[in-house]
Amino acid sequence: MKRKIQTDDFVTCRICKQTKEPLFFPFQNKAENKRHTICKRCRQYHRAIINLSVEEYEQLLEQQNNCCAICGIHKDELKVKLYVDHSYITHQVRGLLCHKCNSGLSFFKDNPAHLAMAIEYLVRNDGITS
Repeated sequence: MKRKIQTDDFVTCRICKQTKEPLFFPFQNKAENKRHTICKRCRQYHRAIINLSVEEYEQLLEQQNNCCAICGIHKDELKVKLYVDHSYITHQVRGLLCHKCNSGLSFFKDNPAHLAMAIEYLVRNDGITS
């Protein structure tokens, strides 16, 4: 007997925005529904982008003076290597970032308007100026 699929059984990929059955999403024990929020196809595409060759990674690292492209922390001050940052829109590598800067962009959904609002918030409430 074939199981009837309910609409709440479907998951929407946060990259391609397509709604698919859970079997299209890799298992992730920590997630609320035990599935990744990015479908397998998008994850494969994402991995192809961020898997730079050693030479490409080293060249980018040299161009950035061995530092995070945003905050400037040197790679030797970090416990892990710099992350390859890329645009989900253009699929182009933008640079190498430390964990905190990479996470920050992610939390703001790579949205310049959200980042600008955060800057305005800090200036307004803490008197921070550049």
